[in-house]
Order: sequence, then structure tokens, then C-alpha cells
Amino acid sequence: MEKNIPVGISGRHVHVSQADLETLFGDGYELDTLKALSQPNQFAAQETVEIVTAKSSIKKVRILGPVRKQTQVELALT
Repeated sequence: MEKNIPVGISGRHVHVSQADLETLFGDGYELDTLKALSQPNQFAAQETVEIVTAKSSIKKVRILGPVRKQTQVELALT
């Protein structure tokens, strides 16, 4: 029996909590959907953020929705 398993790859993205989303964009803010992802009920949002460290920054890191309980940044080294 053959089964297909959908796989999505993203080199960098952010999941945000509602509290952090409101800190970034204002009270009551809701993400705008750019496109649906292969995972059910998941989407890439129109919104992006800049990740800043002491040594460098990464611009236009996509936010994935819906909001989560905790904010999480995912970056691939490759």
C-alpha cells in the first residue's frame, strides 16, 4: 500500500502568540492570509518581521498562522 505524506519546507519563519502579535502590530490585530500551507488550517501570513541580533539581522521573515500559545522563531543554517 502506497501512502503520500505532504512535506512543507521553510528555511525561516516565525510563529507568534497573540500577545506578541499585538505588541508588533497593535491591539486586536489579526494576521492577513497570503497563502494556505499544505498542513490543514495553516497559512503563510502577509506580515513579515525582521529578526535582529547583536551582530546582524534577517529581514522579511514570514509569519505563519494561526497564532500560537508561544512565539517561536525557526531558522535553518543552510
